[in-house]
Amino acid sequence: MRSRLLTLLLACTAAGSAHAQAAVPAQAPGAGTAVTHARSITHPLWRELTAEQREALGPLANDWDKFDADRKKKWLEIAAKYPNMSPEGKKRFQQRMPELARLTPEQRETTRENFRRAYSLPPDQRQALTQRYQDLPEDRKRALAAQARAKPATAAPRRAVTPVREASAVTPTKP
Repeated sequence: MRSRLLTLLLACTAAGSAHAQAAVPAQAPGAGTAVTHARSITHPLWRELTAEQREALGPLANDWDKFDADRKKKWLEIAAKYPNMSPEGKKRFQQRMPELARLTPEQRETTRENFRRAYSLPPDQRQALTQRYQDLPEDRKRALAAQARAKPATAAPRRAVTPVREASAVTPTKP
C-alpha cells in the first residue's frame, strides 16, 4: 500500500515539468548540423549518468537526450529515491515510467490535481478508499478506468456567472 502511494507521488513529481524540448535557435545558411545538434542537447546526457541513475531510469534511455533540463531534473530527483523503493515498487515504477514520460502537460496537471485531492484526505479515509477500490472485481476496475479515460481533459469546474446589469437599467440618484 505504502509503495503504491510512493509510486504515485513519484509519478506526479516526474510529471511536473514541461514536455517540450529546448528550443533550437535559427542557424545561418551553411551552418553544420553538428552545431545545431549540440545546441539542442541539454545535460546531463544519458552517457553522463551514473550507473545507478541509468538503472533507475532505464525505460527512458531512448528518449533521455531529447528531454529538456527541467524534465531531466525531475527524473533525476526520482532516481535518487529509487534505491529506497521495495523490489515490487521498483518493478511497478519502471513499468509505468514510459507511460508517465508520454503524458501531455494537461494530463500531468490532472495527475497532480488527483494526487493533491487524494492526499488532502485524512490517512485513514485515504486508506479505506484505496482498500475499497482494491476489493472491486477486475471488470469494475476496468470500467472505471475506461470511464476516467473518456472524460474530457478540460473538465474543469465551471464558475458561476454573475449577471451584468446594463448601464441603461441603472438610474442615478440625486442627493
